[in-house]
Amino acid sequence: MRRILIVVLGLSCLLVLAGTAAAVRKPKPGSTMVVKATAYAGMQGTATGVQTRHGICAVDPKVIPLGTRFYVPGYGNCLAADTGGAVKGAFIDVWMLREGPALQWGVKHLTIRFL
Repeated sequence: MRRILIVVLGLSCLLVLAGTAAAVRKPKPGSTMVVKATAYAGMQGTATGVQTRHGICAVDPKVIPLGTRFYVPGYGNCLAADTGGAVKGAFIDVWMLREGPALQWGVKHLTIRFL
């Protein structure tokens, strides 16, 4: 009985710590962040189930929570609705309809503003 209690308490502590680490605060409206920005193309589903379209961006949810809205200079308003294997840290990936414009976008370092 004592072993079961210790195991249950240990698992409870791990779950609490995991939940705390995963909780990322939404940025305050008007605040800014410098990010590395690339672009991707193609009609596919997203991590949140939203269909890709202009204004859908991939983010690292450990840095920018999914559901966050922000403005990207040279692109427009974005909704953080997707993730990607290469999207880590202060990095965003803006969606474009065609591969050509996405390649032309290249890699930029921009200051985004949270809405």
